[in-house]
Parts: sequence; structure tokens; C-alpha cells
Amino acid sequence: MKKNKYLILNADDFGYNEEQTKAIREVYKAGLITSTSFMAVADSASEAATLAAKENITVGIHLTVNSDNAEHRWQSVSGAKSLSDDKGLYTSQKDIALHARHRDIAAELEAQYDFAVKNGCAVDHADNHCATLYGINGRRFYRDAYAFCSRHNLPYRFPKTPYFLERQLGRKLPRAVLAFQKHLVLLGEKQGVKMPDDVVSNPYSVEKIGDYEGLRRYYLDAVENCIDGVTEMFLHPAYPAENHDHEWQKRVWEFELLKSGDLLEMAEKKGIQVVSWRIFESL
Repeated sequence: MKKNKYLILNADDFGYNEEQTKAIREVYKAGLITSTSFMAVADSASEAATLAAKENITVGIHLTVNSDNAEHRWQSVSGAKSLSDDKGLYTSQKDIALHARHRDIAAELEAQYDFAVKNGCAVDHADNHCATLYGINGRRFYRDAYAFCSRHNLPYRFPKTPYFLERQLGRKLPRAVLAFQKHLVLLGEKQGVKMPDDVVSNPYSVEKIGDYEGLRRYYLDAVENCIDGVTEMFLHPAYPAENHDHEWQKRVWEFELLKSGDLLEMAEKKGIQVVSWRIFESL
């Protein structure tokens, strides 16, 4: 029996900075995405939360326990000491693995959620910045993430199939990784956490992508080849920013792609229903 195909179009990093917050607001209000992920620790978090509350922008909580930039650290919302040094949240997975305590991870996830809710945000899912809570650093922080999602009845970004990891790595997964991926899915399901069947995002650098058309083709191919069930596609749309490196261009291209409406057009052509995370309320 053929299953339905559903596609969530998500914009990550709402609140990252002014350029990204403005871009995400624009495509959300135009109906070009169905979801966004809010960063409570980032520079424009207060602005983004205010916009979300005022303009009925439903958000996911983009659980973030690391900084992106060593020169400009984000600060823990909870003040949890083991997640930071005197400058802010750690940037490296090694430092997080060495220092972070489970109780502080749990406290930080709750603090970020509380920040969003107290600022009037409607939260419909959770996901994770830089995969820090997925076990890639050798720590079982995925247990804290699942417990958080179970407490708040939130679906969570972790793919039930291995295709996302295969695309990210560019090869078939070793048996050990496949077994670990399956273990994480079963662990989440045991706690009643709902997850998408597949997740899609372009893993390549600007140099490897080449140009806008290369990025456009990647995402259009991904929509065209969506598997049965729920697929989440996440992008990072942004306006140009002078104070960021060359890789910021990828975000600008993703903004252009979303504004074009090409992803929605391809989904309609292939009979794929474009939905929000609320789809999990009926599945």
C-alpha cells in the first residue's frame, strides 16, 4: 500500500543574527516555508522571539549547547557552569564531551524552551544545532534530548532512516553506525518521541556546490526523490552579511532558492504534501 509523502520546509537559526532573522521572517510570512527553528542563545534571539509572538510564527526550539565562533561566544541561558568557560559556550565537541554534565545539559534545554515560551513563542518541535546531542562526541546527550522532547510532547529532528547520514558522509554507512542510528531511533520511539522518516540538507561547502544552480539542483532533486512518509528539509536562508566568511554565500543562495518558490512547485508536481511539524499530531 502506497504511503503519503509529506515535506516540512524548515529554516534553521531564527535569531542567529539580524540578516538571518529578517530573511526567515520574510519567507515564513510569504508561505515559502512551513517551519523555523529558534536559537535562544544567539545574538538576535530577543528580536526573533518578539517577531514570532507578534506575527504568529510557530517555531521549533533549536537546542544549542555550543558556540559557532571562538571569537564570539554565545552564553548559556541557564548559566550552567559545565557548558562554558569564562568566554561562553564551548566551540569544540571535544570540550563539550570532556566538561558537560548531563544535569547541566538538561537544565540548559529547559531554560531555552522556557525563554521561548515566556516570550510568547508557540513551539511545535525540537531540533539540535551542530548535532551535539546526537552522540557524535561520544556522550549520550541524546538521552537528555529525548527526555526533554517527551516531557514537552515535541517531535524531534532525528531521521528514522539512514539516508540523511549517508548523504552527509557521501557513502554507505558502516554496520556499527547503522546499528547506532537504529538504536537511537528505537530509544526515541520507546519514549514516545515522534521523528521524521528522512531529513535533507545540503552538506557541501560553497566551493564544492559551485554556484546557485548547483545548490538549486541539489534541493530540487531531493524533493523529487522524497521517500514515503515525512521528510524534513532544512535550510539556512539569510541576507548578505559583510562580517561573515565566504561560506555565508550558501545561506544567501538558500534564501534565493526559497524565494523562488521552486521547491513548492516541485513538491506540487510530484504530489507531495507540504506540511508543518503539526503533521505529527495526526500520525
